[in-house]
Amino acid sequence: MKKIHFNKHWMAKAGVVFLLTALLASCDWIDTEYNIDPDAPGDVPMALLLPGIQQSIGFAVLGNDAARPTNIWMQYYDGVARQSYTQGRYQILPADVNNYWGTVYTDALINAKILLDKAEAEESPHNAGVAKVLIAFTLQIATDLFGDIPYTEALKGTDNVLQPVFDSQQSIYSTIFTLLDEAVGNLGAGDEPVGISGDVIYDGDADAWINAARALKARAELQLSKRNGSSAYSNALALTDAFGSIADDMLVPFEGANPNPINQFMVERGDVRMNQTFLDELEATGDPRIPFYFGEDNDGEISGSPTGQQDETASPPGSYLASQTSPIVMMSYAELKFIEAEAALQTGAGERAVEAYKAAVAASLEQVTGEVDADWMAANIDGENASTLTMEDIMMQKRAALVGQVQPFADWRRTGFPVLSLAPDATQTEIPRRYPYAQDEIIYNPDNIPAVGSVIVPVWWDQ
Repeated sequence: MKKIHFNKHWMAKAGVVFLLTALLASCDWIDTEYNIDPDAPGDVPMALLLPGIQQSIGFAVLGNDAARPTNIWMQYYDGVARQSYTQGRYQILPADVNNYWGTVYTDALINAKILLDKAEAEESPHNAGVAKVLIAFTLQIATDLFGDIPYTEALKGTDNVLQPVFDSQQSIYSTIFTLLDEAVGNLGAGDEPVGISGDVIYDGDADAWINAARALKARAELQLSKRNGSSAYSNALALTDAFGSIADDMLVPFEGANPNPINQFMVERGDVRMNQTFLDELEATGDPRIPFYFGEDNDGEISGSPTGQQDETASPPGSYLASQTSPIVMMSYAELKFIEAEAALQTGAGERAVEAYKAAVAASLEQVTGEVDADWMAANIDGENASTLTMEDIMMQKRAALVGQVQPFADWRRTGFPVLSLAPDATQTEIPRRYPYAQDEIIYNPDNIPAVGSVIVPVWWDQ
């Protein structure tokens, strides 16, 4: 018979474990709060969740890894060193967007879903409405960059699906419209027991959030103009009364300890300079926004780096774009008036298009410089009429107004304006039209990730 040997040291340890288990099971004298870290609470109130989500959207979803590469591709910036230089040659790899992909989901979408769940549990319709606006906004930024993305099987918390399916971009847009419509209903509810606290964008003003939801829906409707044609323009046009002035702009503020993301990037790395292409466009009319968009170059002047030329002596982004306290623009009155101008022009409402166009440019001047230069407007904008205003006029002025934002990349894909030349030494045959999927998704979710093939393949609405 085979002998069974017991190690006496193992037996001693087992006895101790058994004794401790029995004590823990039978005694109630142990303080169950003992191992809880008071600096890492397990439950965060909505008033603390909300500003963190807003700052994450402004800093990470919009202000850095989305705005910077796309502004290089749109030739607002020129990448002059390291990763920004390779991005300027259209070399953007799955590993390059890993952090961005994770931030979109973990810092923005999952936390916004937690906010929504808490709002519904506490029967707070206004906070639920704000959460839905933030989810819809983030979904649109992400799907416009990547195409199909996970949603219905994502954001499930403890029930999280580790390999979620990718929802089609078409279905994501349906979700965006639904969320924004629901948000308007939530925010219009008369019975709000909690109130919107911690809100760094609109300071808890539910009516302002309703206006923002409608403005964002106008943008989303217009984004589908290649797919939906005249209905996209008509749907967008019906929403362009959402904002009444630049006071309604949807801005994420930054200050001292939490600087603007481009400011932080320039201080820490400084790998971009303003592009000569954009400077040439503005100098053609002596645009008063130039000294606000362009900082001083190494000679104390304003200059641009030609696309792909890596001129590290050229002007860095200026005070409007890259001061410590420059806000990140989520949606603006100027953009909404440009949407109105385009939609009106495309639906034959020429006079309305002209008035919206003039208002949009004036709003941008006020937003950027603090005043409307009447002489410049008279010389360059005010002379337009219903028979002379063109789509290119609208899109080029919209381009000038939205520098530093992500939307111009979508507008270029939709309309073909501006007409841009391929960068020297380009690694692609065309300017990219999307981001690659993150490396982590390729490795850990291979059965669900769409087979796209290249960054020059258009997303669904771009076809």
